[in-house]
Amino acid sequence: MLYYSGFTRRIGEVDEGSTIMDYLPAERARGITITSAAITFNWKPPSAPEHVINLIDTPGHADFTFEVERSIRVLDGAVTILDGVAGVEAQTEKVWRQAAKYQIPRLIFVNKLDRVGARFGATIREVAAKLNGWPAVLQLPYYENDGRGGEDVLRGVVDLVEKRIFLYEVGGDGQNISVHDYAWLQENNPALYTEAIAAQEALVELLSEHDEDLVELFLELGEPSLIPAAALKTSLRKLTLIGTGRIIPVLCGASFRNVGVQPLLDAVVDYLPSPLDRPPTDITYGVGQRTVLDLDTNRTCALAFKVVNDPKRGAMVFVRVYSGTLSRAQTLFNTSLGVKERAHRLLQMYADDAVDIETIPCGHIGVILGLKQARTGDTLISEHAISSTSKKSKKPTAVANFDPKTLQLRPIDVPPPVFFASLEPYSLSEQKHLEEALAMLLREDPSLSVTVDPDSGQTLLSGMGELHLEIGRDRLVQELKAKADMGKILIAYRETISAPAGPSHHLLDRDIGGKPAKAGCTVSIHPLDARDPHDPTNLDEGIVSTEGNTIEPIISTSHVDETGEIVKTRLPPHLTEEDVTAAMVSGATAALARGPHLGFPIRDIHVTLTLNSATDIFLTDSTPAAISSTARLAVTNVLRAAEAAASGQIVEPVMSVSVSCDEKDLGKVVGDISSSRGGHVLSLGDEVEVEGGEVEMKRVFVPTIGAEGRRSGGGREAGEGRKRVVNARVPLGEMVGYLKHLRAMTKGSGTFVMSLEGWERMQGPRAKEVERGLRGE
Repeated sequence: MLYYSGFTRRIGEVDEGSTIMDYLPAERARGITITSAAITFNWKPPSAPEHVINLIDTPGHADFTFEVERSIRVLDGAVTILDGVAGVEAQTEKVWRQAAKYQIPRLIFVNKLDRVGARFGATIREVAAKLNGWPAVLQLPYYENDGRGGEDVLRGVVDLVEKRIFLYEVGGDGQNISVHDYAWLQENNPALYTEAIAAQEALVELLSEHDEDLVELFLELGEPSLIPAAALKTSLRKLTLIGTGRIIPVLCGASFRNVGVQPLLDAVVDYLPSPLDRPPTDITYGVGQRTVLDLDTNRTCALAFKVVNDPKRGAMVFVRVYSGTLSRAQTLFNTSLGVKERAHRLLQMYADDAVDIETIPCGHIGVILGLKQARTGDTLISEHAISSTSKKSKKPTAVANFDPKTLQLRPIDVPPPVFFASLEPYSLSEQKHLEEALAMLLREDPSLSVTVDPDSGQTLLSGMGELHLEIGRDRLVQELKAKADMGKILIAYRETISAPAGPSHHLLDRDIGGKPAKAGCTVSIHPLDARDPHDPTNLDEGIVSTEGNTIEPIISTSHVDETGEIVKTRLPPHLTEEDVTAAMVSGATAALARGPHLGFPIRDIHVTLTLNSATDIFLTDSTPAAISSTARLAVTNVLRAAEAAASGQIVEPVMSVSVSCDEKDLGKVVGDISSSRGGHVLSLGDEVEVEGGEVEMKRVFVPTIGAEGRRSGGGREAGEGRKRVVNARVPLGEMVGYLKHLRAMTKGSGTFVMSLEGWERMQGPRAKEVERGLRGE
């Protein structure tokens, strides 16, 4: 794309480590995308004005799903690249669902159709079955025999909308393209001509089912072939911009052979939205109130979606501007942190290069230098509204109706980490530098987290997967120059109690921060049924759900005095019921962060805290800090009592795993999961037999021929890479190192994706074995 737009004079290759967007040393060494990279370039379609495209290249590996999440959050449209040999893989489905969450318009480019085993038709069928959408096939691959008795060679694509054939020079850079019409195709490849006519009729039929304007035009003209290209493009654009993914434009080519890239860029302009085509973004303000942001407001509003620490430039904050214009030297208010910062410089990024600019207009992506505190997901607004000189009526905007300092754009969800490993500095003198390097790393990647073990004092780095932690370690050592070693990758277990305990009363009477503190609290706990997990959105009033536990704070305002009479009391004037409740929940949450059995966080228990305003409150000595401390100590004591009564249990994360493998390896994969790894196989799926939800598979147009003699039929034939999917529930502890094992078992063809499904209590010999390992026995 960058080469054909004139941005660069050479075409980078992943195999050679010469790509522009994958610029990190680790990316070039491994041949994968690790971090998202942004670039801005211009593209001029043949019959349209020049357009500015902000492109973000995101990773495809499951460990870096947060990079995809935060990029999708600020994009207007997405191009999903599929492997024409592997088809729709498990990670593709996950990314597709991420885009659907934000209703991002999408189109698909089926790549690698030059490779042996590529099946365009099978991939189209999988798009309908797995992505639950109607594939609108806009192109067909054009193959020619090499004349030497070998495999057919991908020479170009058939454009079903413009009714043209683009043929590329074999071995060329994709610049020399010969364009032909359908008459030429009918003469030189009649079989493909017949397929193209059928594909175009299927395209018109599909669009007509969802677009009444096209139906009227079709009835007026009478023939699908008479419908002009402009009308088809208008209909496709209208249906794609809805963002539901029901109609999915599909293009094809082979980027390694430089085939089909320019038509893909044209399709981006034709079918994907500009910022003006997207609906107004949702915002919250005040106390949980919701509205949408007025794009015409005269106040700048931007979302920080990525932070990169550059050794020369310092902290680079990537932002998407949603309203107004962001100017250099502008003072911005961070509504998430409540601080003001100045945008000293603005940059437009070109992968790892940058150019200084004066402004970032609405709808564009850019970089701010000079923000020392901004983090991923923070909302930035201009300190003052910019006076408008336009003659438009000054109607009140959404921002003008409330205090803009409470405005919050929709945040970026950070998934919880599931793996962790210890970090040890070479010496105590290196500890401070390690902490500074970790702070920089966590600001860049919020999906990493750092904790300190209170017993051993070890620093623990947590992440989304083995590769994620490995890359984090490499960046710490090589880029941030931290001198530290990483220990063995471990599982972030939890623990729970086996028996109820309490009620138990605790009285705190000591100084906190040099001031007297005195308060009391009564606590009782009991385990929740792990087989019937509670719904955090359907709890009784007053009960708080946190990290798999429920906390019920109760404030009693009556007690029985010495005479046996019930006496009503009130809280002191300096305490409100909300303050007391928040302090009790805060103290209980702190106590649950470390269990008595193995020191893991507690989950699956219910905590009841009762505070009597007559007997547990002592005038001004009972501050929120005192109440929080007594709640923490009371819960800790009751947890120890429960452990003494019955030994606690380890709670392990259980993953939902989808393994994609060749049919010949299916038996080995199933046997390995069900026996060696203690997993439960839920279903065995055939990638071409899965019904596509609301999509009626019999009505999906599936191309059956790519060129005379080379079929790309609706399913992959046995022995030629037919893929099967194994869906299973497997304990996370058994998935450590599974990728290497799977590749060895399937000779490199197997892939898998997993996500956290829930937590289960460990029992039997396996629980004892894991516990011995955790205790170092």
